[in-house]
Amino acid sequence: MKNYIHISILLILFTNAEIAIGQDSEQSKYSIQFNLGISRTLHYNQPVNLFQSLEGSFPEEQKPRNSPNVNLSIYRDFNSKNSLKIGFGSSSYRFWERAQSNVGDGITFVTVESVRSWSFYGLSLGYRFILNPERKVRLFVENEFIYEIPTQNYALLKSGLAIQPKIGGILNLNDNWSILVEGFFKSALTMYSDKNFGEDYKPYAYGIQLGVNLRI
Repeated sequence: MKNYIHISILLILFTNAEIAIGQDSEQSKYSIQFNLGISRTLHYNQPVNLFQSLEGSFPEEQKPRNSPNVNLSIYRDFNSKNSLKIGFGSSSYRFWERAQSNVGDGITFVTVESVRSWSFYGLSLGYRFILNPERKVRLFVENEFIYEIPTQNYALLKSGLAIQPKIGGILNLNDNWSILVEGFFKSALTMYSDKNFGEDYKPYAYGIQLGVNLRI
């Protein structure tokens, strides 16, 4: 039920913002954009114990690992500089971990190294500002909120809200097609761990995305 409430709030914010900006523009144009990227992912306040076992496992060190991400967005341009977007995508958070794990006797521990990974679907709402709309290569800044939902029922994790600022450039190929590259930093705004778990898991990611945009 909470997932539907958060999604509804994002849709309402998008609709209200669209009306507010649209008042200053006579025309609006739509485009579809596909992005594919790679990022380095970790979390704040590491090490965080996100794995439960009957014997006991205690992380000592955690380091970032590469993780892919993909999303499909619809943009609405209100003028040459301002546009709003709504999108859907998927991403994952991965990290390397060295932990002390009990062998089962309650006394003896061994060092275990592994890579942890969790996947999420994301519903995004954002705003883009073009700095130099008259140029063939247009520079932009963008910010978006992403509501992330686990792709499966992870025992210790839940849905969370993240913010993702971006900066990049768009190269116009013709009147309809363009390609772009952007750098981003994504940070959790809420806890992604269950409140009864006792660990505060707030992931973050930074990386680069390549995209193609088709005006429709």
